[in-house]
Amino acid sequence: MYPGKIVTGTAVTSGGALAVTGHNSMWLVIGGLTLILAGLAIVRLVPKRRRVRGG
Repeated sequence: MYPGKIVTGTAVTSGGALAVTGHNSMWLVIGGLTLILAGLAIVRLVPKRRRVRGG
């Protein structure tokens, strides 16, 4: 329906350059870092346990 050059150009300009060029390992690195940072943010939100002294 659309010429191949228009579809490819649209994908590159819309932020899908890594998907078009085949750099899948870069997407894995970006995804991994995102998961690590999300986990660290959740850990910071969870209140710390208070230790009860005495008994």
